[in-house]
Amino acid sequence: MKKKKHTRSLAAIGARLGIFIFSLWFLCMSILTWGTAQYVFSDLATGGIDYAEYALMSGRLDDWFSLDDEYAQSRHNVPGALEYNMNMAIACAKRGLISPRFDGYPSMEKTFSVFNDQYIDCDTAIVFLDKEGNILRESSDFAYFSYIPQNQWEAGVDETSACGWIDLNNEADPRYSIFRTAYAGTNDLYDLNIIRITGYMDGSRIEPLAMAFSTLGAYYNALDAASPGWNTESEPGSSEMIVSEDGKSATVSVTGGKSATPPYSVSELDAIGLLEWDERFDYTAQADPTKELVTIYASRPEMTLYEPDGPVRYQTENYDNLLALLKTMGYYKDKGRNTFYSGASQFDLWNMVVFSSAGIYDLRDYVPDGSEPFPDAEYTVMTAMQASPLKIAMSFLRNMYLITFSVALLGFLYINSRVRKHLIIPLQMMNEGIASNWTHISALNEKAPKWKEPYELWEHYRQTQDALQNNKNEITRLNTALEYAKTAEQNRRQMTSNIAHELKTPLAVIHSYAEGLKEHIAEDKRDKYIDVILSEAERTDSMVLEMLDLSRLEAGKVKLSRDDFSLIALTRSIFEKLEMAAQAKDLQIDFNFPDDFTITADESRIAQVVENFATNAIKYAPTGGHISVTIQTDHSSTSFHIENDSEPLSSEALSKVWDTFYRTDEARSGGGTGLGLAIAKSIVDLHGGKCSVRNTKLGVEFGFTIYR
Repeated sequence: MKKKKHTRSLAAIGARLGIFIFSLWFLCMSILTWGTAQYVFSDLATGGIDYAEYALMSGRLDDWFSLDDEYAQSRHNVPGALEYNMNMAIACAKRGLISPRFDGYPSMEKTFSVFNDQYIDCDTAIVFLDKEGNILRESSDFAYFSYIPQNQWEAGVDETSACGWIDLNNEADPRYSIFRTAYAGTNDLYDLNIIRITGYMDGSRIEPLAMAFSTLGAYYNALDAASPGWNTESEPGSSEMIVSEDGKSATVSVTGGKSATPPYSVSELDAIGLLEWDERFDYTAQADPTKELVTIYASRPEMTLYEPDGPVRYQTENYDNLLALLKTMGYYKDKGRNTFYSGASQFDLWNMVVFSSAGIYDLRDYVPDGSEPFPDAEYTVMTAMQASPLKIAMSFLRNMYLITFSVALLGFLYINSRVRKHLIIPLQMMNEGIASNWTHISALNEKAPKWKEPYELWEHYRQTQDALQNNKNEITRLNTALEYAKTAEQNRRQMTSNIAHELKTPLAVIHSYAEGLKEHIAEDKRDKYIDVILSEAERTDSMVLEMLDLSRLEAGKVKLSRDDFSLIALTRSIFEKLEMAAQAKDLQIDFNFPDDFTITADESRIAQVVENFATNAIKYAPTGGHISVTIQTDHSSTSFHIENDSEPLSSEALSKVWDTFYRTDEARSGGGTGLGLAIAKSIVDLHGGKCSVRNTKLGVEFGFTIYR
């Protein structure tokens, strides 16, 4: 049977948490976007209906037909001024969608400042109609300007007296590259101070055959050449040329200083040949002799480029662009319709078209209410605006999307990390602990989980772990006790065997000598037999006592006393007891002791150890030999060492010298119980010390160390 593959908890929780968080984020952003789109739709619908009014105001056509405005009255006598204002209305209305330009017109600000520059995605179209419904002007590519006729220019007059415009719709015509290049680079044509145009005039429209222009920089250079130091009365600083709309006067504003009026006009500088012209093209040689060529000097030209969006579908009909749709709507009056549709037509939030219209009554009164028909209007402006409220909303909310998504992502990562830290990792560690027989616990035991469920599981884990550890300790203790019992039993059996073996010899000797006495064998050796029997009995008694003592020591039934005494004094007193035995073998004994000091131990038992070592050293030292006794002490221990110049011990003897009843062949021949060293080691062990034996260059060294 195939084993089912299980998903990791962190991956499962992370996936579900991520789905929940980002689904919630998507839902909230969708609701916000939908609500914002609805608001944008309402705002565009409201603003779009007023868009025609805005076009009239931005083009100053409302001033044009105001008899109380002196500027308007003066402009009525300017040829082409009405067409100029229409052009300005088309250009400014287009710009107004992108960025409000004239702070003096509240309606424009109200209409297009809610989302600032967010309406840049709107497609716009504008047409002007006469009272017959004919299209006079429409959204297109053109430059418009005020100009000075050649006769006035040559007379030194810089005041503009007429208005004209140039059709720029033919993008392939190289004659118009200067306008498009300047417009793309600066977004206006203000650097082109004066443009000299020669061509055909058709009303206010001019078709150029030759063109040259002079910049503000060229004007500055000409002024300096004509009148060096003309502005020396002003204090030094940065300057900016400001030319009035009429092109007649020029003033230089000096930052941080005074102002100065130039002594020469632009036309005067041109008349004396100092004004530099940039000749762009000249096709006058190819001019039609039947048409009159005129030369004008355009001042401060402006331009607009119309870039229509793609096809538009409106009421089941398809149109090439928004302007084509608007021009179709504009001919309703020619079709006998008495009213013009004004308002917003909604397809859905992805696409909406807003129509608006406004007109001038009897060439005098501006009517702001675009909802009424215009049967008597001399001029009517109609506008259309196409936009996608959802796209505008999403563009406006893009930073909100980014910020909220980042917050959601950080929240997800934070929650995921907390889940991993406080849930997954504790579970993993407890699982690893169980898998490793409850040994992998150190990291988990350092810090308890903070969350309730993992904490409760951790508590159960700890309790189970403690119970298992107690069981393990109990099992270890029982195993140790069992091993100790086995060892004790083995030692008991070994000791019983050793005792039987060791007692067999003296008892056999006593038995044989006692039978000899009973049978009256060797009556002459009776005293000798009795001495042997007594000696073997004493040795047997001594062996029994030592075995009892060793048994008590190994069983831990001996309680040590703790006394302060001098180990040096104890050692000297023992060697004084053994002086006769040492002298009998003519031994030389050297003592290497430090300044006298005291240790805390069982004095009688330590004396037993020292005496055992000393007796053993004297016994196995050769006649005339040498014994060295050394005592050392420091802050943590005291050591006793005794060395004689006997034959070195074999490796077997070194490993078994502390065993019960162990004796070398030499020791066996010399008598002894074989228990002295075992008793000495048990005494030292009870004191927490250790015994040692080693072969040296001179012989054999025994010793012990007692720790403070």
